[in-house]
Amino acid sequence: MKTYIYPDNLRASVKLWFWSVRDFIIICAGIIVSVAVFANFWNVIPAAVTVCFALISLRADDMSILDYIINAVKYFLLSQQEYRWKERNNGKE
Repeated sequence: MKTYIYPDNLRASVKLWFWSVRDFIIICAGIIVSVAVFANFWNVIPAAVTVCFALISLRADDMSILDYIINAVKYFLLSQQEYRWKERNNGKE
């Protein structure tokens, strides 16, 4: 008889070490491009960008700095905020 071990939360995103699988693939592709660019042009900018992306996409408790930045940009810059100002009468007319 086989024993199967399931995670506690079946709807949780797949993680590979400290990154989601999508972020890990992006980091691996960035490393490959960075090595190729460094070998040909002696330029470290792609490596620096890859390291920065790897640091801000680290996941702790299902939240990363990148998620926080994306949510802040969506809230402050991309979604319309509506403010309504009313005077209070406090029963007086």
